[in-house]
Amino acid sequence: MATLNKIAWRNVRRNKRRTFLSALVIAVGLAIYILMNSVMTGMNRANIDNLIDLSTASIKISTEKYHEEKEALPLKYGITNADMLISFIKDQSDVIGVTPRTQFLGQLSNWEDIMPVMGQVINVDTDMTVFGFDKYIIGEFLSNEQDNEIVLGKDLAEEMGVEAGDYITLYALTKFDSRNADEFYITGLLGTTDPNINLNTALISYQTANDFLDLENLVTEVDVAVERRVNFDRFTNDVNDLATTLQQSYPELHIETFEEMAQAFLGITEQKQVFGSIIMLIILAIAAVGIFNSVLMSVYERIREIGVLRAQGFERKEIVKLFLWEGLIIGFFGSIMGVTLGCGVNLYLVIVGFPLDKFAGFQSSGIPYWGVLYGEWNIGAIVFAFCFGLVVALAASYLPSRMASRMEVTKALRFV
Repeated sequence: MATLNKIAWRNVRRNKRRTFLSALVIAVGLAIYILMNSVMTGMNRANIDNLIDLSTASIKISTEKYHEEKEALPLKYGITNADMLISFIKDQSDVIGVTPRTQFLGQLSNWEDIMPVMGQVINVDTDMTVFGFDKYIIGEFLSNEQDNEIVLGKDLAEEMGVEAGDYITLYALTKFDSRNADEFYITGLLGTTDPNINLNTALISYQTANDFLDLENLVTEVDVAVERRVNFDRFTNDVNDLATTLQQSYPELHIETFEEMAQAFLGITEQKQVFGSIIMLIILAIAAVGIFNSVLMSVYERIREIGVLRAQGFERKEIVKLFLWEGLIIGFFGSIMGVTLGCGVNLYLVIVGFPLDKFAGFQSSGIPYWGVLYGEWNIGAIVFAFCFGLVVALAASYLPSRMASRMEVTKALRFV
């Protein structure tokens, strides 16, 4: 065995150009697989980040009564001592933001058309610590300096024929079920990646809502933002640990994590991952063909050498072992190069990201990814890629060397 190892190592070193090209084919195939896996995982993560950033937050807290009737958005089941709850949450580890919200149903009128709207009463000072609307605002956000300011979804504003700087009338039921209407100044529009927000949402401040809805600072939900982790499993563990702590401290409240609120959405994401896995298999199949072709050609170029070894007394199984050792060495160096190349480029994608907005027309393509698309580390995929390179290189060496070792010595020596 030691003799075969020395011969295999000597052959690999003697044919440096062929060894490098075979290893390079393996490296390029594995690097592409690692990068594609990172980008596709990153796209799934971007969808979940958008969901948390715009709609669910990491954790949403309400009363049990409000949760049971949440479709009607009632203004009679507020959280008592919301300020104490918010102070308690702020003291927990991994919490980066917490804000109160109150939702209500209303109607918008431009004196020609009337459209239903889902209103959100927000705390102007803390809302952006949880939700990322500031990244999508067209115009100005709400201020605490003036009453009767409103922010509308961009598509909703287009339906109503208004824009930032115009006035519009809002109708809604107050906390005491009396109907109220008033004129609001549109400070800005929301053009997010969520079409539901763009078409149905109107934001007003607690300062305005306390008068318009007789709200008396009623808070129907408290939203919590947990620090984002590069590793998604670690992030979900942080969220679940915090939810457990909150539930134990406030058993009378309903605590929901983003996973519980968006089960249907996450189910669709899992289906997309299956489709992504098929694409990954296709990429691996193409890489395998390249690796097979490269290693197979190097074996066929040496059939005469196999004939010489057989003439010197080498047995067939020793020749197969010799080429397996060479395949293993080439596969090892190719896999190391592929993992290094793939991880090196992926490090850039994870830290800097891929700026989608530099590509003309991307934002109008209908694809729900804006700004920068970041890659994701997938240790399992990297380990799999390394093992895949070794296995394919071994298989590519075994089959042709086994066939060549069975050739008659005279025929192998005359092989051209």
